Amino acid sequence: MNTRLTRRTLLTAGAAVSALALAACGKTEKIATPESPVTPTGEGVYTRSADGFHLNSKVEAPTVVLYSDFQCPYCAKAEPTYMEAAQELNGVMNVTVKNFPLPMHANAVPAALAVEAAEAQGKHVEMVQLVFEHQDEWKDQSLEEARTTFRGYAEELGLDLEKYTATFEDNATLKLVEKDFESGRAVGVSGTPQWVVGGTVVESVDSSTSKDDMVAAFKEAANLS
Repeated sequence: MNTRLTRRTLLTAGAAVSALALAACGKTEKIATPESPVTPTGEGVYTRSADGFHLNSKVEAPTVVLYSDFQCPYCAKAEPTYMEAAQELNGVMNVTVKNFPLPMHANAVPAALAVEAAEAQGKHVEMVQLVFEHQDEWKDQSLEEARTTFRGYAEELGLDLEKYTATFEDNATLKLVEKDFESGRAVGVSGTPQWVVGGTVVESVDSSTSKDDMVAAFKEAANLS
């Protein structure tokens, strides 16, 4: 089966995913998502590089990458803890995030595009918070309804709506999401949330892992413990 995210699968979300992906993000119960800390921790924080979007300072050190799907309730649950881990690891490891929209989630790609469009105006973290906080509002909407919902979030954040829409609709933004997805597939990511250090999935971490255990697992995977 071809699992590459083509434009068609990105926009229609009609392809199948692996059993692991279903196990990671296939349940329907509501999961509480506590508010995330959003205070920058140093130079280079909240910027993008080849390693992904940086949640802490960029340093010459190993990198942990979270592959996340904005329609996945387990990603919503994991995000606040991961933000805390980013602050704990500031100056020790690069803590980054990449898009991994599962084809089983029809609005995961539009959500990723909305976050990228907000990122272009310096509001990545704030848009992520809104998207996760209101996941139940948009997850079952049509594509057009979801686009309107996300534009409403952009307006709430005070973004330039003309620039937001242009970035949202820009093929380059879609290509960035696709590139993130393909990088995950290349290292064996098959569900969300999943974390990668040194090109290897960290199997001991999931959405229920505490901040301290996350930090310990990432450092061990990077041979820093």
